[in-house]
Amino acid sequence: MKMKIGILLFALVAAVSCSKKTPPTPSASVTALSCTSASFSASATVGVAYTATATVPYTGGNGVSYSAGTSISSTGVIGLSAKLQSGTLANGNGNLSYAVTGTATTAGTAVFPISFGGKTCSFNLIVNAGGSGVPSVFSSIYGATSITFDGTYVVVKSADQPNHKSVYWPSGNPLFEAFAGPTFNDSSFIRAPGNIIVQNITLKIPPHPVAATVHQNTPMGVIGVALDGVPFFNQYAAGGVAIGGEIHGFDQYWGHPQMTGLYHYHVEPKYLTTVFATRSSLLGFLLDGFPVYGPLEASGSAATGLDVYHGHTHATAEYPGGTYHYHFTANAPYLNGNGFYGTPGTVTQ
Repeated sequence: MKMKIGILLFALVAAVSCSKKTPPTPSASVTALSCTSASFSASATVGVAYTATATVPYTGGNGVSYSAGTSISSTGVIGLSAKLQSGTLANGNGNLSYAVTGTATTAGTAVFPISFGGKTCSFNLIVNAGGSGVPSVFSSIYGATSITFDGTYVVVKSADQPNHKSVYWPSGNPLFEAFAGPTFNDSSFIRAPGNIIVQNITLKIPPHPVAATVHQNTPMGVIGVALDGVPFFNQYAAGGVAIGGEIHGFDQYWGHPQMTGLYHYHVEPKYLTTVFATRSSLLGFLLDGFPVYGPLEASGSAATGLDVYHGHTHATAEYPGGTYHYHFTANAPYLNGNGFYGTPGTVTQ
């Protein structure tokens, strides 16, 4: 009898134990991912095998372990992939690690969309151009004293010494040429004070420009560089007023110097469009990296359909795949309208 009771008690205990459910293992979760703060253990170059670790910060981790993820292919610039590495979340803030491998097919931005702990975002890897990092089109700036790459920007240095004649060269200079007008748009010429003086200008220009989310106004002063190393200025004179009065001071090639001797173009650089090249040619670049062309298209027709930034997008001789670009026109704003289309670099002088 005692044995039977014992067996019944054991069975009862076993039944009660089996009826208890094991609580589920909590899944990894975070309150936010910060893809915009992602960092990489190495820089990437087009055509070069790449292996690095991407670190993506998070907040609000719940202290749970997680497994490695599946491979995520890049978009934008293709040829790369990212894979989450296994780990344990902090109770609070920490970092996720992704192994990034592959070979980028082009220069530009590789985008990796990720999803973790109930949150999603995309982190970006900048892929540098091969060789020196300077796209070959920048070699067109024949008036630069140097063109280099600092890992982020094309660095263009200029002494601002145009290779054409001007009434603003000192009279002893071989390029000095007297001029009585007329000048741009048949305006009567009135010589302004000052002469062309050697400058020390450094422009940092994005090598692979993209449209900006927020378009910045062009500043007073240097906003870009022409092929002869002469700076481009916007449509305003000192004080932000229209350049109508200053036009009378433009020389035979439609440029003039500031009182500091900094020679520049507000309007079509006539030497480049009539002597060096043509009115449909590439003339230079603005600080946002987008190219500047003359007032005509390759067909010989006037550039039309320009947007509020004074540009539009289509293929050109230098960009057969198409690019956004600015055009000079005979009327305001001449070169640039309501700001840069892309995000500008910097200029020092």
